[in-house]
Amino acid sequence: MGRVALVQTVHLLPGKADEAIAWLREGEEIRKKWGLAQQLIMRKPYDPSVYMVVQVWDSEDAYKKWKTSEERAKGLEQGRRLRVREPSVIYELV
Repeated sequence: MGRVALVQTVHLLPGKADEAIAWLREGEEIRKKWGLAQQLIMRKPYDPSVYMVVQVWDSEDAYKKWKTSEERAKGLEQGRRLRVREPSVIYELV
């Protein structure tokens, strides 16, 4: 299998948008070491508390290794203070 895209709807907590976006961007640089190819952060224009995060990974295996890493676990704790997220969906890129 080739590249995969992880798609996730994220609800930023009131007053935490700037900090949450900075956290997502900092995490992008860390995830690139694990096989992240690209990350997009999109905001709904009619509901600015709702964001969509799309991450393109080199492979599903790369994403799975990241998902079980200690580095990810450390970052999740900070993220819990900043946002609520819906379950992620993984798509195979064609």
